[in-house]
Amino acid sequence: MENLWLILISAISYLLGSIPFSYLVAKKHGKNLFEIGSKNIGTANVYRATGKIDAPILALIGDMGKGAVAIFLCRQLSFLGYNLSIGMALAAFFVVLGHNWPLFLKFKGGKGLASLAGILLALNWKLILIALGTLGFSIIIVELILKKELKLEGNFKKKFKKLFSIFISQIIGRMIGLVGAIIAAYFFDAQTLLIIFPAVVLSLIKHIKRTKRYVETIKK
Repeated sequence: MENLWLILISAISYLLGSIPFSYLVAKKHGKNLFEIGSKNIGTANVYRATGKIDAPILALIGDMGKGAVAIFLCRQLSFLGYNLSIGMALAAFFVVLGHNWPLFLKFKGGKGLASLAGILLALNWKLILIALGTLGFSIIIVELILKKELKLEGNFKKKFKKLFSIFISQIIGRMIGLVGAIIAAYFFDAQTLLIIFPAVVLSLIKHIKRTKRYVETIKK
């Protein structure tokens, strides 16, 4: 009976993850994410497509919400008697699986970071701060190494947009930051890391192809 409930949680989480909030938000603005920017169905590409801050924020809330709701439902159904840790690990894995390979978009989705953030929000919100700090530090350092300097000109809005653009485009820094965040999470909350690690692997897999393209661009 326990296996039946775990399968149900996995199916519900996958369907939740498959709701393409970023795609829908961009579509509302008359943009098709499959034809713009990185062609990725994620928050970052919503910004590239629309050039607005409110659109990616709305997409981010939706994509994070999927992860948080999956964990919330898993906890609410824990009275059914299944192992809660296993249930949450499956919920985390399948909601990211749905986001990365969504049923409703012919299995073409995002990279899972926003949904992972939602999962962390539900499990241990402090780890989000650690992850963001590690990611931000890695991205800025790699950007400085590659570009030698970091130019932030104009008013606050322009500076914010520049930093945001760097954050979403610096793929090598993001990969290093993800690995660093995993290491940091191990020391701060190893139990939560065990729950989310399979989902993190899915996100890392989705980053490999773009990382290779970015490295090839640098070599040229």
